[in-house]
Amino acid sequence: MGNGMSNFTDFISSGGGAVLETIILTTSQTWTPPLNGTGLIHVIGAGASGTGNSSDMDNGGAGAYCRKAVTFSTGTNWTIVVGAGGRPSRNSGHAGGGSSTANDGSSNIIAGGSTNDFGGNGSGGDVNYSGGRGSGNQNHSSGGGAVGVFANGPTSFPLAGGQSTDANGGMDSFVPLGLGQLIGGKGGSAGESGGFLSGGGSMSTTGNICAIGGAGGIGAGGGAGYNNTISSLRCGGAGGDGIVIVQYLTVS
Repeated sequence: MGNGMSNFTDFISSGGGAVLETIILTTSQTWTPPLNGTGLIHVIGAGASGTGNSSDMDNGGAGAYCRKAVTFSTGTNWTIVVGAGGRPSRNSGHAGGGSSTANDGSSNIIAGGSTNDFGGNGSGGDVNYSGGRGSGNQNHSSGGGAVGVFANGPTSFPLAGGQSTDANGGMDSFVPLGLGQLIGGKGGSAGESGGFLSGGGSMSTTGNICAIGGAGGIGAGGGAGYNNTISSLRCGGAGGDGIVIVQYLTVS
């Protein structure tokens, strides 16, 4: 997605044929809206890493999701913070993900990151959904938690990386849809990375084979890595970084 801001023009069109903007913010910054208008701002916290230690095999939880309808002004600056996903080390527990925030002085939207196998919590949006929980308890065919964009993230233990919607599948990258909706990707199977908003799959090995959990997609939890015999060959998958997405619906 690049460092900073990208424009996606495959969005929606006004009656006059003008293409409205979708803006992706992947780094912390002071952001000034390029146009006056109305739209939605989506704020997603970062996911936690999966574990890679001898005591358990917990997959990481997902960051929270917040959405708010706002009026954008070219005279207003937004302070944007994008949380970093948990970055694990070998033979270690969870590495927590950071919170993502968007603040223009009147709106203060906070999508909390996950610090363990439970999802983060959000506040300040019109909707604030908690992130999905990563599975645990030596459940070797499981995965990291998913970001919930239509409801609170799943809290059950999925058989693969948690899905961001009830459907199995979907796209593996950001897809802007009409009216500001988002759709997530497919969760990772054993050791695979998750798609957009979906969890990475856990990995279990034995002998001299390194067990590395799959990385979480944007905002999602990483999968656990567990080698049954050699502690130095255990490493959880990284949690997904947060993101802030701005979608214009009207311009003035």
